[in-house]
Amino acid sequence: MRIDAPPRRLAILGGGYIAAELAEVFAEAGSSVTIVEKEERLLGPQDETVRERFTDLVRSRYDLRLGRELTGVGGRPGALRLSLDDGSTIDADTMLAAVGRAPNSDRLNVEAAGIATHDDGRVRVDRHQRTTAEGVLALGDICSPVPLKHVANREAKVVAHNLRHPDDLIAADHDLVPAAVFTQPQIASVGATEQDCRDRGLDYGVGLAGYGDVAYGWAMEDTTGFCKVLADPGTGRLLGAHLMGAEASTLIQPLVLAATLGIDATTLAESPYWIHPALTEVVENALLDLGL
Repeated sequence: MRIDAPPRRLAILGGGYIAAELAEVFAEAGSSVTIVEKEERLLGPQDETVRERFTDLVRSRYDLRLGRELTGVGGRPGALRLSLDDGSTIDADTMLAAVGRAPNSDRLNVEAAGIATHDDGRVRVDRHQRTTAEGVLALGDICSPVPLKHVANREAKVVAHNLRHPDDLIAADHDLVPAAVFTQPQIASVGATEQDCRDRGLDYGVGLAGYGDVAYGWAMEDTTGFCKVLADPGTGRLLGAHLMGAEASTLIQPLVLAATLGIDATTLAESPYWIHPALTEVVENALLDLGL
């Protein structure tokens, strides 16, 4: 992010949310973007419907090399040639590696202070953010299983409280952390994906509604946005929710509240009023589509 000008040709390694967001940034700044991803769809951890529809949506914007891996980089700075495992090549001015992150605890020699780490390098903390060293607490990406800014903010509040009140400790909960991908369109999610539900052998129902099926989305001429909810058909308990479309990061909040507070899908759909013709009607319609 400290380059003087956007590259004319940018090659991005990786297809996760960082790759997707920075592809958006550089494409809007005028770069021609090529994405190399070993999976057949972008946004691997997202729900399968989101992955499929988002990948199809951006095919016209970027040169997607899916199911491919990098085997070599040649050329010189400003004139790179990337070689892929299918024998093809990519010419690029700049290469952006977005294939994951790891904590830098290996550089900090934390063991010398009696601070233990996980196998992946994260500092070990208990539910109160306390490390294995007396009086030392940790927060954020160095220790968190969910490396997101709003999670670090919550952990910071926990640490601040526990430092001041050692006899009245509080904890951070990481069970239902919502997340968003700030691309065009936005993507937001909370809880389990449909593939998670299948893998765990859960009994689940699916509710799906398109932005274009509600008045606001129709007025926007939105033909791609949608809301998908997953719920236990017996209890109506929300298992997961996934949106792709305008203001997805805002629209998901009622579903985050319901999942966190234990409000079942039928109660959420039928008890409160949903403003017409607000875009939140797409959430209401997805809940009603569960058919509980």
